Amino acid sequence: MARLKKDLHKYVEIREEDYLQLVENTMIVEAMKLAGVEKLPLWKAVRRILDDRRIEIHVKPVNR
Repeated sequence: MARLKKDLHKYVEIREEDYLQLVENTMIVEAMKLAGVEKLPLWKAVRRILDDRRIEIHVKPVNR
């Protein structure tokens, strides 16, 4: 389960299983890009949301 920290620390802690799932999903997305999914309207909609910078995605774990 994820929990948000105070405004000072804007990181979300996730379990190791969730992190491994994130890594696997990232690999799947990269494979889909190689297969040409970037030409589809759905992919363009996803890119627009991500490029709009309303959300932030950090894929590296935070080491303390």
